[in-house]
Amino acid sequence: MSLVLAGADEAPSALLLERLSQLGYSVLPARDMQVVMNLCKHALPDAVILEGLEHARAVTVDHPRIPVVLTCDSPPAPELLLEALRMGVSDIWPLPMASEELADRITAVRARKAAVASDAERRLARLVAELELDQRAGRYIQLGMLPPNPMAIDGFRLQHHILPSLILSGDFVDYFRITDRHFAFYVADVSGHGASSAFVTVLLKNFSRRLRREFRPSMLTQPGEILEWINHELLEQKIDKHVALILGVGDLGTHQIHLVNGGHYPPAIFSRGGSSEFVEQRGKPVGLFGEVHYQPRAITMEGGDRLVMFSDGVVDAMGDQDFREKERRLLRAASEGGNVEEMWNLLDIDFNVGNRPDDMTCLLVQRES
Repeated sequence: MSLVLAGADEAPSALLLERLSQLGYSVLPARDMQVVMNLCKHALPDAVILEGLEHARAVTVDHPRIPVVLTCDSPPAPELLLEALRMGVSDIWPLPMASEELADRITAVRARKAAVASDAERRLARLVAELELDQRAGRYIQLGMLPPNPMAIDGFRLQHHILPSLILSGDFVDYFRITDRHFAFYVADVSGHGASSAFVTVLLKNFSRRLRREFRPSMLTQPGEILEWINHELLEQKIDKHVALILGVGDLGTHQIHLVNGGHYPPAIFSRGGSSEFVEQRGKPVGLFGEVHYQPRAITMEGGDRLVMFSDGVVDAMGDQDFREKERRLLRAASEGGNVEEMWNLLDIDFNVGNRPDDMTCLLVQRES
């Protein structure tokens, strides 16, 4: 146990220094308060022993976790005791003091320090538990915002799976009818992690609801207009978050899907007859730039065709392999997996929570045979 002893040159302090040393304590003598404060900052002593309430107050204010012992040359008056306790002094020692009593008083100071530390740990554990409870409540709300899984929209079947890196997710998916003939879907990856990113997914769900009420007919074949609208709304919110996403609008009459990509990697995968390819598209993330434009790609879906979208967290979870090998694994999973669960298995990724560097998501849009 290391102790800082102020005023060690004076007779009572010198005797105290000798007895503390004899008891086996490591004592750091300090001639003035500047030395005391420096030792508190850099040596992190187990306790500081000094004279004077003002000196004690200086230490308790700047270093509240270090116990302070106040010394005096006679039994302390009640007023001194009360004021010292109010400012956080651990004990008051009248000097001189016999070695046996000194050892008992130091033991008591150490016990009080341990009790305070345990109390702080309990408070911290309680706060962490409350935070986790709040996060799990938020997760429950997030799950309630997701669409049915799976969901059939006439001849199309949509299915998703989201694995958050923490409790809350910055990844989000949605799919829904816009008209009797048209439906929309998207997979979104909000920048960052945790609660702040999860909050943006609430905004995205609100955009989904508004789109069904406020869409323009041109958006049904030019879904880039939807991304431009979301981009404008996010910039207006000034939340310092942007979103990478792939969005599609399907036509149940022609079986065409008009697809746009807003800065999302990897791009969507189109799979037909056991072979797959990336749908290469360019586009900026939404919520980051004032001027954005998105060129749609029209894909005619035949029976059995599918579109598969992974978030970049899936790519990150593949480890240190080069990008070509990772992309080959994604294409293979999209071709051979009959559903989302089979795709996860084909990717051969450790999905344990501690091994997820980012949120991981898969969205499958398939035309039934």
